[in-house]
Amino acid sequence: MTGRPDPQIRLDHLGLVSRQLESLLSGAVGLGFEPTRPEELMAAGPAGPVPLEQSSAHLVFGNTYVELTAVRSRSPAHHLAPWLARREGLLILAFGTEDLADARRRSLEAGYSPGQLARASRRVTYGARTGEARFEWFMLDPESTPEALVCFVRHLTPEVVFQPEVQQHPNGARDIEGVMLVTDRPLVMAERYAALTGGRLTGGEAEARVELEGGWLEFRSPDSWAALAGRVPAFEAPGLAGFSVLADREGVDQAGLPCRIEFAAQRR
Repeated sequence: MTGRPDPQIRLDHLGLVSRQLESLLSGAVGLGFEPTRPEELMAAGPAGPVPLEQSSAHLVFGNTYVELTAVRSRSPAHHLAPWLARREGLLILAFGTEDLADARRRSLEAGYSPGQLARASRRVTYGARTGEARFEWFMLDPESTPEALVCFVRHLTPEVVFQPEVQQHPNGARDIEGVMLVTDRPLVMAERYAALTGGRLTGGEAEARVELEGGWLEFRSPDSWAALAGRVPAFEAPGLAGFSVLADREGVDQAGLPCRIEFAAQRR
């Protein structure tokens, strides 16, 4: 694929998922991030918001964020249950769009099965615009995305989510730069994601990349990932192996360019 990536689809957020939130919060703080206060995630029901037995804190950046989320529900019907049955860790890959209908069309054309459109919300108690953050979203069929819960989201209240008061982190982090995925068939998976997102495909059989508007997805074989990590990680492919965050830090290099914080995360 050549040319510029389709600007309609972008990286929106990633999700680190566990059964308890404390270790996610302490790990994030230890890396120099400043999480928001945890709040309950709610689904929109006919009689009002319905608790999802899931609480989340967030690492909010300029245009993206990382969700730190703990799932208390043990129900197999919970939307994260198929991935939590395998492991805890980096389990959510969310793309942002203003046109969910077009995203559903792309999903079908790329060979995926999109789920039903849903609405979700959470309380926001930070910044100058406290209130409710609201979203529309749909996820892809878990059987076709064993690597993670892959979804498309449209922010209904972006001004509530992306507030300057929570976009400053001690480590200088300012946005998610890219996501690393490990799979036995990097090029095949990359081709599907390129079709799914309208991204620009580069690379080959062992390593491939899909360039998005303002971010990238990198696909590696288990051997390639082990070589990159400098060790043989305990990693079950396919899965999200880590992500890279752009950060501004004084004295990092002479050119004054943003540094990168690379974070690999997965737990059994």
